Amino acid sequence: MNAQPLTSSGLSSAVADDLLDKVEGVMRGLVTRGEPDGGDMLSDSARAAVGHLAAGGLRVRARLALEASIALSLSSQDSIKLAATAELLHNASLVHDDLQDRENLRRGIPTVWVAYGDEVAICAGDLLLSAAYGALAAVSNTRLLPDLIALVHARTALVVSGQCAEFAAKRQQVTDMAVYEKIAVGKSGALLSLPLELALAAAGKKEWMGEARRAAEAFGIGYQIMDDIEDVESDAAGNNGPRAVNALLVLRAAGHGLNAEKVAREIGLGHLRTATALADCLPNGAGAFLRGLALALCQRL
Repeated sequence: MNAQPLTSSGLSSAVADDLLDKVEGVMRGLVTRGEPDGGDMLSDSARAAVGHLAAGGLRVRARLALEASIALSLSSQDSIKLAATAELLHNASLVHDDLQDRENLRRGIPTVWVAYGDEVAICAGDLLLSAAYGALAAVSNTRLLPDLIALVHARTALVVSGQCAEFAAKRQQVTDMAVYEKIAVGKSGALLSLPLELALAAAGKKEWMGEARRAAEAFGIGYQIMDDIEDVESDAAGNNGPRAVNALLVLRAAGHGLNAEKVAREIGLGHLRTATALADCLPNGAGAFLRGLALALCQRL
């Protein structure tokens, strides 16, 4: 499914905006490491990864990490590295997801597999994934690395599990919202919670990571439901692949019929309100950016 824009007017601090430019530089540097100087000399995988990153995006995961890191008084350099880690992982998942779903466009330009072929898309996604660990390796307190690396792997594994669960669900109509929500948590929640969890772990506040994860998972489900409401006609027609896993289609199959959209909105709003409350509880205002995103989606739903 194509993600709809997320907005959070007024939430990004000037410091975070400045650091975001540095995050972009770190990401490009990591995917071109070891490559000859000059864009024309890059390997196909590096060129594809650079082109994918250059297409832009809202950098929501990077901003989540930056805003939380600033609130928790982490150094600028560590904030940048954590943000790059989360954003590179997300973009790796997008490249592979587009290939598997045979999506033709991403951010208004041809997807990597369309522009370069399946083989290069696999390699470019792998390169972005590896670069995420490269960013994490530069965190100043090396004693944190075992826990941070384990956390990155755990969330990556959850994303992979969610992707596989979605493909399995496409082969047989899902009629249980619990199954749908589990898929949504894997596909959306895992990489939304990671930037907050990384910042909390790096700041020595691991006891709050569970709250951050629950907040991000609730937001991820609410966001996915909103996206599904907007995509339901194309999903029902099969434009997003066979048996697209869409909340309204799940609810219709479960017997809600014409009330499916109303029920979906109620469920989505419930999750977004949960996300808002949990994000508001995080220390030092570390969840303020996520809270703002959840409130913005509540208005849209």
